[in-house]
Parts: sequence; C-alpha cells; structure tokens
Amino acid sequence: MKFIPYALCIGALLIASKHSHAQNASETANHSHNQATSTAVSDAPKTDPLRDAGVVQTERVAALSAIAKSASISIAAATLSEIEACDACLARNDLATILAVQPAADLKALAPTLVSKAIESAKDSTKDAANTSASRFVKAACVRAIFALPENERPIEAAAWKPVTLKTTAVPGKMSWDPKEFIVSPNSIVAIEMSNPDSMQHNMLVCSPGSLSEIGVAADKLGEGAIGKQRQYVPDSPKVLEIMGLTAPNATGVLWFIAPAKTGTYPLVCTYPGHWRMMNGKLKVQ
Repeated sequence: MKFIPYALCIGALLIASKHSHAQNASETANHSHNQATSTAVSDAPKTDPLRDAGVVQTERVAALSAIAKSASISIAAATLSEIEACDACLARNDLATILAVQPAADLKALAPTLVSKAIESAKDSTKDAANTSASRFVKAACVRAIFALPENERPIEAAAWKPVTLKTTAVPGKMSWDPKEFIVSPNSIVAIEMSNPDSMQHNMLVCSPGSLSEIGVAADKLGEGAIGKQRQYVPDSPKVLEIMGLTAPNATGVLWFIAPAKTGTYPLVCTYPGHWRMMNGKLKVQ
C-alpha cells in the first residue's frame, strides 16, 4: 500500500503542471491582446480641432471658446486669429463657417479688423507667391464674415465687393452635379453653395488646371482607411486650391474663395472614394 501516496503525489504534480501551463498560456494571450489593442490605439489618427478635417463643429467651437475665454476676447476674434494661423490647413473652410455665424454684434465689433485683414491679404498675395493661397483664403474668410452682417451694418468698403454666388445640386443617384460648369472673372469673390439631397456624402474641391486625374487617383489611394476619413478624402497636394468638406445628405455645403488670378479651366471634383470619375465639373476663369 506504500505506492498509493506516491501515486497521489505524482498526480498532484501533473495537475499543478497543467494548471501552470494553462495560466501561462492565458497570460500570454492576454498580453498579446493588450499589446494589439495598444498598437491599434496608438495607430488611430489623432485630430487637431483647429487644423484637421473630419472634426465635428461642436469640437471646433469648444476649442475656440477655450481660447477666447483664456484671452478674454470674443469667439469671433479667436476664430479670425486661428484662420490666419491655419494657413492652408484642412479646417480652413470650417473655421470660416464658424466665423460667419458668430453674433452680429461681435462681427460688427470685429468689422474694422476684418476689412483691414482682407485688404492686407490682397496686397500680400501680389508680393509673395508662396503665400498667395493662404492670403487669398484669409481675404475670402473676412469678406464672408462681413457679408454675414445685415446690409445696412456692413462697412462702407464692402460696397466695392461683389460676391458671385454659384448654386449647384448633387443629383440623387447620378453621381453628378447640376449644373457642373461655371464661369467667373479672375480674382472675383466666389461663393459656391452645393445642396445635397443625395443619400451619400459629397465634397467639392477646386483644383489646378489639368490635375483632375492626378487628384482623383490620389483620392482613391486614400480609400476607406482611417487617414482618408480623417482628411475627408482630400489628397495632400498643392494642386488642391480650395476645399468644401464633406456635405451630409439633405444638407448644403458652402465654400467662399477668391477666384484664381490666372485664366483657365479649373476642375471641380468630389473626392469621396470612387466618385471623382463621374462627379466632376469645371470652373472657367475668363
């Protein structure tokens, strides 16, 4: 009978060994899962609410409100400052939209500065070719904010500015705009309004002459990945001149800009994945 305690001892050791291996395997699996999760989190794109696309307006406004509160200025003043700092960032049109919807009293108080910045930007754009895009954008944002005021409250300088409003519609199920061709004068102030009764999102980019295919292929490469979504499918290219971000179904997108000084045909294109080959148009500057 002496063999029985020995056998029980061996059995206990085997059970303990199996439990140890199972525990180690579980810990290894958990470690691998945690590591994968950590890697996924670290690879997730991080957005700057005052620079990037793909950020909801409430987050942008919250960031601007914090700046305004810290500096003891209005949100309108804080937004104008960020518009200048934004340069050619992807948030530029959204920031201009936020500025234009600020209370009339705040815009009226800021009007002298808006006029000054618009005039300075126009001068700067003739001096430094490298700053032309940014300067023209600042001017467009300032003019847009001034024209958000009631006509009888606008500065007298605004009487000389004659914005041209272009309206188009994303045709449901057709992957097209109606109309899709426009004619404007060089250096004119342009406001494009795109209504979207379609079931899909659409954006609109104004691009350099002859760049439609290049921009379209670049947009396809962005695909459906996280970076593409973050950028609202806008390729990182100097040939992208103006950006109307993604416009949701049953909404209207608005883009104010200064028409190019050089005559030519500038492609209009929706760069949502797969759209550009059909959903494109022309802005003729002549």
